[in-house]
Amino acid sequence: MAITSKQFDQLTEMGISLWQSRGSDNTDNVEKESYQLQNQQSLTALTKQVLFGDILRSLNLTIGEVKAQNDHLDVGLFNWYFIDEKLHKEQLTINCIENKLISPSLEIIAQSASLKRQLWQTIARNLL
Repeated sequence: MAITSKQFDQLTEMGISLWQSRGSDNTDNVEKESYQLQNQQSLTALTKQVLFGDILRSLNLTIGEVKAQNDHLDVGLFNWYFIDEKLHKEQLTINCIENKLISPSLEIIAQSASLKRQLWQTIARNLL
């Protein structure tokens, strides 16, 4: 997605870093193996987090509409991939490309006001 220099300046001011894919896969620059595995147990743990419930409510979704799919959550409107922070500590940003949301875990996001802001902005711009 192309942006104007004004948009770039605004995003930079908000502390949102931008990147471009350079490989053959243009959806992200994170290797598939670096995503946290998702299963019914991890989905159950997410349902106990207030932030996850808030996100579902903002999207008019119920927990029954979310499915764990090995390396991501199928949220219906988009697929949500959580970066494995152990492998990518320097990449604690949130991106959404072609209905593929890539973020750190919700535990990490919940501890950072800037990541929460970035998550809500990404959802509002790309998924609503």
